[in-house]
Amino acid sequence: MPRRLIHFIHACPALLLLISHPGWAAEQPQTADLLLEAPYRRAYVVMQRLPDWVSRGQATSTPIARLVTSGRSYLLGHLCKPHDCDNNQLDIVFAADGHAAWGLLHTRPNERQPFLQSWLGNPDQEMQALLLRNHAALNPPTP
Repeated sequence: MPRRLIHFIHACPALLLLISHPGWAAEQPQTADLLLEAPYRRAYVVMQRLPDWVSRGQATSTPIARLVTSGRSYLLGHLCKPHDCDNNQLDIVFAADGHAAWGLLHTRPNERQPFLQSWLGNPDQEMQALLLRNHAALNPPTP
């Protein structure tokens, strides 16, 4: 294949991008600027959504455990998606007075895949360790 044709083929995706958004040819927008534009804003909001079973609280769950760590009281719990607990789980810690919550969402397409884990509520290292221990306790390794 002629060298010029190869260069043209490699340049096509960039050219299509410039044609689809002509203003980008002169200056590339900042990522944060896209969040303010209607189509990107909608996609960004959708991207941030939690799964329905989490946001609606429609889940199978364990009884809460009350615990004290570093002199503070917490409520520790575990939720999972009904009929798909092995692949969709949420470990959650509430401050006993309800002023804060932290979580660790675990999702995967199937049991052969590793979990994708997402921290919720910006937990510190102590909370992260607590959430990870809770998940490990409720998900023992299979023989």
